[in-house]
Formats: sequence, structure tokens, C-alpha cells
Amino acid sequence: MKELYIILLSVFIGAVGQVGLKYGAMRIPDTGSLWEKAIAAWPLIAGLALYGVSTLLWIYALRTVELSYAYPLISLGYILVFIASYFIFHESISLLRLGGLALIVSGIILVAKS
Repeated sequence: MKELYIILLSVFIGAVGQVGLKYGAMRIPDTGSLWEKAIAAWPLIAGLALYGVSTLLWIYALRTVELSYAYPLISLGYILVFIASYFIFHESISLLRLGGLALIVSGIILVAKS
């Protein structure tokens, strides 16, 4: 059970990292030195760091959890990023995307119950 929480934490941190990468990428100025660009895009650097932490947690969890069980749970990250994209970046959500999200959720439920 502890490993499940570690997987969920890894997925959550990874999703936050992805949002940071997007947010930071949007803030990279077209001009300036590399240093100025890095400072302006600090969320990008934070996103990379969070992605690294997520990977370390994932590796720790994989020591004892079956990969065929753990790997589909990464799909939770898709759901979190989907929701964050709507609220943070005001991205549109079509019915087709919602249908895809529903299929992902169905798959996660099936794997979790196995």
C-alpha cells in the first residue's frame, strides 16, 4: 500500500512538473542572454527539477510493484495535466477529448481493481 502512495505522489509531482515546463516555455523571451532567459523561465527549471524528483520516486516504487500494475497508473498524470491545462492555460476541451479522458479513467479503474 505504501508503494501505491509513492506511485501516486510520483505521478502528481510529474504532472506538476509538466505544467511547470509548459508555463516556463511560454515565458522564454525571444531576446537576451541565456542567463536572462533562464531567470525569466524559472518555472521551466522548476518543472525539470520536479520531473527528476518524480522519476526518483517512480524508481523507488518499482522496486516492489509489478510494472504491469504500476505503469498504467501514470495515466493519472494525463488527467491531472488535462485539468490543469483547462484552468491554468485556458485550453479548450472538446467532446472528443472528454471521451478520450473517460476511456483513460475507465482503464485506470480496471487496472486498479486487478
